[in-house]
Amino acid sequence: GLVYFALNEKGEKASNPFKASLFGKQAGYVQLQQHYAQSKELLKNEPSEALLKTTIEMCLQTASNEKEFKKRLLERGINTVVRRNTEGRVYGITFIDHSSKSVWNGSQLGKNLSANVFNDWWNNGTKIEQPVQENGVSKNNATINEDVKQSHKLFDFLVKENMSYSHEENNLIEVFGGLLSNGKAEDYDEELFANQTKKKARRKKR
Repeated sequence: GLVYFALNEKGEKASNPFKASLFGKQAGYVQLQQHYAQSKELLKNEPSEALLKTTIEMCLQTASNEKEFKKRLLERGINTVVRRNTEGRVYGITFIDHSSKSVWNGSQLGKNLSANVFNDWWNNGTKIEQPVQENGVSKNNATINEDVKQSHKLFDFLVKENMSYSHEENNLIEVFGGLLSNGKAEDYDEELFANQTKKKARRKKR
């Protein structure tokens, strides 16, 4: 089943759980899964994908570290969600494009933007050259308005200076990545780690 909670302005639970059935079928687990499946199909023909990919490649090429990379993307209306294991290894990366209102795993956009690429850069100091199309990027910059730059407060936690998130924030990060499991260029290392994490969580519940 699925339950909902009211949150306070800090994003903390502020109520008892409410069963999804109280809000109608559209709020239930089955309907949400169908909605996610339909969204994945729509993303396959999403015209903004190429523009987003070009923008990320340019920022990756010109940024000198993780903080600068995220800052450059944020200036273009794009949040970056990085998923790390306890050893600090990057096993997943997701981009939230507020301009097109779409969410993409790095491996969906291309093998050159998969989690392994960013892990090699930020943890091993190995940075690959990225193909950059300046015209596409400049066009993207021109269409970013202030409303896009000022994203919903729900995403405020993504721009924290440190990398420590609360339990609720970590759950939200996993949701962003988990909804987009079948990309065009699958990151098998990312999938393997995600499956191992799920198995550990199930063992703890027992």
